[in-house]
Amino acid sequence: MTPASAVTPSDDRCPVCHEPTPAETQLWTLSSHHRTSEGEVEYCVGGCGCLVILVNDQ
Repeated sequence: MTPASAVTPSDDRCPVCHEPTPAETQLWTLSSHHRTSEGEVEYCVGGCGCLVILVNDQ
């Protein structure tokens, strides 16, 4: 996931919590990333406030 990557315009709900998200908040911001023995870990925050932790982009 790249910093502040946008959700497609037709999506109007967070894919994690399913809360409505206005177009201007449909962004995911990369908060932190580091390498672990499991791979690359990224912490991203959605416009709705959800925190998503990705390992190797999964």
